[in-house]
Amino acid sequence: MDGAEMLVCDECFVKLTKSGRAVPVTSRPREVRPRPKRTANEVALEVVDNYPELIRAARESKGWTQAALAQKLKISEAMVKKIESGKYKPTVDLAKKIEAVLNIKLLQPVESEEEGEEPPEDHLTFGDVAVVRRDKNS
Repeated sequence: MDGAEMLVCDECFVKLTKSGRAVPVTSRPREVRPRPKRTANEVALEVVDNYPELIRAARESKGWTQAALAQKLKISEAMVKKIESGKYKPTVDLAKKIEAVLNIKLLQPVESEEEGEEPPEDHLTFGDVAVVRRDKNS
């Protein structure tokens, strides 16, 4: 798609610009969205490590297929498969939806070693989900 603009991670940016498949956009400043700050009584949450087993067991106990769960969560069946196989860790928002639909507990408070330490955020970049194809002519 000619003229399309995308935000990509640094690693993908380097790969794409070296191959000549992308050109940096310098005409306007990059938009940086600040992370929302938590209030003092707001607790940082993370998804438990055994989320794939918990989700699969709860879905099967209800007699639902992966397609049925996907429909209830308003996500793709492929995403449900990735979550149940452990290939994709749900975001906190998605985990809250799954908790409500399946009536299970997936979130726990983040245990940080230092007081006030920000937990690492799980971010998907375009490079995590896209495959860059090379033209046979280039």
